[in-house]
Amino acid sequence: MNLFSEIYNCYYQVMKNILESPSALTLDQLRANITEKGYEESLLYLIPKLTSGEWDLLEQNGEVFLSKLTGEFYVPLTKLQQAYIKTILQDERIQLFLNPEELEKLNCLFADSPVLWKKDDFYYYDRFSDQDNFADPDYQKHFRTLVTAISKKQYTDISYESRRNHRVHHHYLPCRLEYSIKNNKFRLIAVEHSKRSGDHVEILNLERIKEVSLLPKKIEELPDINKMIRDSYYKEPVRLLIHNRRNALERTMLQFANYEKNTTKVDTDTYECLIYYNQRMETELLIEVLSFGPMIQVLGNERFLGQLKARLRTQKRLFHP
Repeated sequence: MNLFSEIYNCYYQVMKNILESPSALTLDQLRANITEKGYEESLLYLIPKLTSGEWDLLEQNGEVFLSKLTGEFYVPLTKLQQAYIKTILQDERIQLFLNPEELEKLNCLFADSPVLWKKDDFYYYDRFSDQDNFADPDYQKHFRTLVTAISKKQYTDISYESRRNHRVHHHYLPCRLEYSIKNNKFRLIAVEHSKRSGDHVEILNLERIKEVSLLPKKIEELPDINKMIRDSYYKEPVRLLIHNRRNALERTMLQFANYEKNTTKVDTDTYECLIYYNQRMETELLIEVLSFGPMIQVLGNERFLGQLKARLRTQKRLFHP
């Protein structure tokens, strides 16, 4: 097991939960545990490693599996992990999650640790250039206010600038903050109540929020935002065929981690992936799919295929007018 890419990540937490189980687990319980703590596609990778004995972590006794390890896990930070944390502290987005005092303490704690990479070491060839200004004090203030609102299930008063530069003002219930790798932007997923149409989901770009303040109104439980988003999906998902060459399966699962999806194995190195989306996600999803080139084959739906073909024709005209 690779030291750094596995430890403390999702797979590690899944394995930690399984290995700390005080009782034996059936194969169905193993699958349920992995699905609950990880992703459905995690089954494709973890179950064969565990049940075949390749990782030698479980002892099989008839129809059940028992952990070979006992006691609580305690894993101190490795030097590599300390260097990773020091590197993350250099990222300007960290200022959104930590206040200046916390940042100063952490920088002192890891002062002697080297960084693994610098910002200038990367060139993003497929990212939009108009990213959010994460260093803007107002942006940071708005971000933290929204985090507070989400944690306290509290309504907010938001003044927002639309794409047509019109200022709109509404009361929203913030439910989730989402980061777009492609745009290098944060988005707020919130619920707005309308007398005409009832509650509906709104997605606001954080950069366009000009003012935000907490309102006294709170609720006991946040609405099922996943269901509300799911209700807005097109009837047919995007149907992809992933050819697992050059580690394409792992890369696509990481790239599409923020989408609801269902992945099944077709044959030895081919997987079918269904991705569910709505109109707001369509353009970004389209660009992400195209970035994989021949590793991904788009089989449907017709609407998405039409958008994909139109974009490819446009690109062809740019290079071959």
